[in-house]
Amino acid sequence: MIEAKISVNTIEIKNFLKGISRKQKSVIDKGLKRVSNMAVLMITKRTQAGKLPDGGNMRPYASSTVKSRNKRGRQTGFVDLTDSGKMLRSLDFRTGGMKSTLFFSNMERAKIASYHDSFGVGKKKVKRPFFAIADKEEDKLQAEFAKFYFKEMRLWVKEKT
Repeated sequence: MIEAKISVNTIEIKNFLKGISRKQKSVIDKGLKRVSNMAVLMITKRTQAGKLPDGGNMRPYASSTVKSRNKRGRQTGFVDLTDSGKMLRSLDFRTGGMKSTLFFSNMERAKIASYHDSFGVGKKKVKRPFFAIADKEEDKLQAEFAKFYFKEMRLWVKEKT
């Protein structure tokens, strides 16, 4: 028969677990900020390339818009929702309470974005729903968050190369 004697200091274990909990909150906050910034960049880059979240192209500009954009020296080959660049530059995020919210920090730019995304612009009320995260993008964001979280919590297992 084998006998083992184990002594446990419950106070040390309790303090250790509290430390993990505090670190976890900080790591989650940092991870959310990291992936929120990535989401903003994804939306901006995709929109400026004239692509919708599902991968399709945005509906073309009306002929009157093409004429106006040509006069002002703007590109007209595809719809990029970029005239002055202020709308996409005001795209931002706020984290708190284990969640993150993307929004437009400038109310005037938020109004313009909502017309493009939801209500429609022009006489035909053309909608170009750009303000979303596609399934593939969501998968990338989740993977990045998990990678960051496990690495920071020192739960990351290095893969053999």
